[in-house]
Amino acid sequence: MAQVLRMPSEWELPESPQRQFVEELFAYYREAGRPTLRSIADDIAEDPEFDAFTASRETIRKMLRGKTIPVSWAVVDAVLTVLCARAGIDPNHPRWAGGFAEEPVTHRQNLRNRWNEALDAPPLSPAPPSGWGRPPSPAAGHDEPPF
Repeated sequence: MAQVLRMPSEWELPESPQRQFVEELFAYYREAGRPTLRSIADDIAEDPEFDAFTASRETIRKMLRGKTIPVSWAVVDAVLTVLCARAGIDPNHPRWAGGFAEEPVTHRQNLRNRWNEALDAPPLSPAPPSGWGRPPSPAAGHDEPPF
């Protein structure tokens, strides 16, 4: 049985442009019914629109977990296109209806904006050693660092 892929916690991926990118992409993943990484990768590999490249399951997993932001928009766009197709969403349709924007932003352009912001942002600091500074678990009963 495939393991459930979850949105990274704020501990794993703090508030940042990288997190905003992952939150946006993960929303499409949820709307698509949380397909397996294999099925997403297979859909990309089988679509002639994407015959110039593939996106591996590991690349897709790292994107959805916030471990990497691909430097190629084509990879992100392929994942978005597959997820939108599975969710019945037109990626070229306006993301938000109404509002005060002069020109509506499409699903694709909104994710591309988040992707650019994530690439332009400074890299996230590495997490401190396991357990240190982490929110205490209910079972721990204390908040002392692990020495």
